[in-house]
Amino acid sequence: MPLNGRTIVLKIRELYQVEFADGLKGALGIDERGRLYWNGEPVVTAQRVLLSWWMNLAIVVGGLSTLAIALFNALAYVSTLPA
Repeated sequence: MPLNGRTIVLKIRELYQVEFADGLKGALGIDERGRLYWNGEPVVTAQRVLLSWWMNLAIVVGGLSTLAIALFNALAYVSTLPA
């Protein structure tokens, strides 16, 4: 990683090793700054996920429905409490 004309070497700590049925091997690691690596290569984790408009709408409707259900359950609980 070049930074101001210098190269910074970060030590990658290996967390997990795996060997797949087809003989391929893999290793999961993390560096000193908390970045994730697979076989020594950085894993891209900052990429935006783009959903279609109807998926966004479904997520909003689902969230609002969950909020409404929680509100109705809270009101039902409060109404059963002794006065």
